[in-house]
Amino acid sequence: MRKLLWLVLMGALFSFALAQTPLEVWKYEDGQYISLPATNDLARAFSAYPADGSCNKPEWQIEFTTEVQVAQWLEWSLNATKWTWFVRKPGDYYANSIVGTVASNGDVLVTFSGFDDPTYTGTSSVNPKIEAYYTVMTDEGMPDPESWVRAPDVNDLSYTLVDSQELHDGMTFYLWNRIKVVNCNSASTYRDTGYILLTLQNQKPWIDEEGNYVEDLANYVTPER
Repeated sequence: MRKLLWLVLMGALFSFALAQTPLEVWKYEDGQYISLPATNDLARAFSAYPADGSCNKPEWQIEFTTEVQVAQWLEWSLNATKWTWFVRKPGDYYANSIVGTVASNGDVLVTFSGFDDPTYTGTSSVNPKIEAYYTVMTDEGMPDPESWVRAPDVNDLSYTLVDSQELHDGMTFYLWNRIKVVNCNSASTYRDTGYILLTLQNQKPWIDEEGNYVEDLANYVTPER
């Protein structure tokens, strides 16, 4: 009995494997068909679950499904990833030197880590830190005085860019920096490096950690209709 059950299971698995047939795929672009390699990174397709029938009944209803699974994609850009200030005299200074864009077809979580006040890189300073602030604008106007966030507090913030036509088209952000240099900041260089993390919230399981197709892509062809 066990041998028979084993053979039935193996037969079912073998039939399932045979049912997943990779298909040749073309992309239509600039008025012509472009054949894509079987291992291309744009789109792949499989046919699955063959069916047949034979009898004299007058009508057949055949279930037929087209399923399109779309991965979440992300495009981002920053026109700079570093501010370098050259300060001759103490003061409260602002700069909006960094512009960023984010586009995606799904929710994107934005989080932060490592942000702090720039710290003195020499051996000693009367005041080893320069007070820093950040704010993000969605237009090119001047920031609201109440919108500034202290550098260490940036790490507690998170934003979800919600799936929308605006996000699909690409959203633009203006990142401002503010520093307060005081008399007791000794002459030297002060520095801090933080990180912005963009996390895709609706990624498909057949995309690996590097953003490529998993090797066993055919196993994600399921019988769901």
